[in-house]
Amino acid sequence: MDEKFAKLASLGAMAVGGGVFALYALLLFVFRPVGNGGMDRTGFMIVAIAMLPSVAILAGAHIAFGKQLKSGPQPIRG
Repeated sequence: MDEKFAKLASLGAMAVGGGVFALYALLLFVFRPVGNGGMDRTGFMIVAIAMLPSVAILAGAHIAFGKQLKSGPQPIRG
């Protein structure tokens, strides 16, 4: 991969990692308990806790991939 494209891809992967957390926050805002309907507090907490591992894995994988792209090509050690 060309070096300038690797840096651009690295920035994109980091942005996806941040975007996943932003989407998680948006979904928590949408699902929040309100006075005129929506989820109750117990259901909201269950949904928030259940979504967190998936969000953390997706964001962490993209951030790790972005760091790998940023560091550039590495020789294979055998």
